[in-house]
Amino acid sequence: MAVGGFPALDRVTTLSGELRARLNEQMRQAAGGQRADSYAGLGTDARRAVDLRAEMSRREVLTRTIATAESRASATQVTLKRLTAIATDFAGSANGLLGANAADATLLAQSARTALQDVAGLLNDRYGGEALFGGADLTQSPVPGEITKSGLFTQIRATLQGMTAGSGASTRTALRELGASDDPAVTPFSAYATAAAQGEIADPRRSVPVEAGVTVEIGLYANRNAAAYPSTAADSTGSWSRDLLYGLSVLANLGPDQAALGEDFTQVVQGAIGALRAGLSGVTEEAGALGTTERRLADARIHHEEVGAQVEQQVSALEEVDLAETITRLQGTQAQLEASYRVLAMLGNLSLTKFLS
Repeated sequence: MAVGGFPALDRVTTLSGELRARLNEQMRQAAGGQRADSYAGLGTDARRAVDLRAEMSRREVLTRTIATAESRASATQVTLKRLTAIATDFAGSANGLLGANAADATLLAQSARTALQDVAGLLNDRYGGEALFGGADLTQSPVPGEITKSGLFTQIRATLQGMTAGSGASTRTALRELGASDDPAVTPFSAYATAAAQGEIADPRRSVPVEAGVTVEIGLYANRNAAAYPSTAADSTGSWSRDLLYGLSVLANLGPDQAALGEDFTQVVQGAIGALRAGLSGVTEEAGALGTTERRLADARIHHEEVGAQVEQQVSALEEVDLAETITRLQGTQAQLEASYRVLAMLGNLSLTKFLS
């Protein structure tokens, strides 16, 4: 209803409209907890709120990314632990073959074959569908096919079967060369892993960002060292994983014919022990380096969580209202509005119902 010609009534009518608008805004704030429906309603605080929200989002993304990397690293550690156990077990068991009889060699060969298959399977382990030891190739298995049908295994068997009296030292060297070979007819590794090892394709270690411009490497390889130093041991290929595969392949192919060659047999067994010990040293170094990386990731994640929480509090202070204070103001505005309606009723000799109709 339009009322005019009575200044007092006009002023009270205007005040009532302002109070109603204020009441509606305070009711919206009380219901949603937000100062405004858009950044425009924040006035001079809008730009700062936008910047803080962008920073909060960045911290949240980094936190999730790092947490995923921690889980991947943890899964990798489980695999490395199993590889360490196998290397430790068979390095000790092979040492027991020195001076042993043919039956002992045959029994160990059976166990070594199973362990070899386990190692190959572990090098193909995946986390979230991605190969843990595949380098940049996350989809393919780095050790495809059956390891006991690979060129490495079959050629080691042929070499041992051809060993004669007095050829122990040369056989030991030939076995190490087979273990180090990238010849497609020998290597048990995928074409991608082989090409990467030869430098034919770029294969950077998988890494995760922990801050702007800062990354941490977590990826490992199935056919070469990542963080571990290449072994300089005489029987090592320089790669811990290759050492484990060829060392176990040697033990898996020993039998009565080789054990009967005495000193030559000892030479071969010592070579396998040297390879397994080098492999054990390398996998231990990888696990230690990855452990350091895990601690760094955890520290970075905690940092982003803490800073993110602080930023969130700053955003809340800019965008959200104090509900208790807002409700108190709302009640005060409501009381003022009701009072203005009563004044209008008296001034215009109108009931509140008629005024609002």
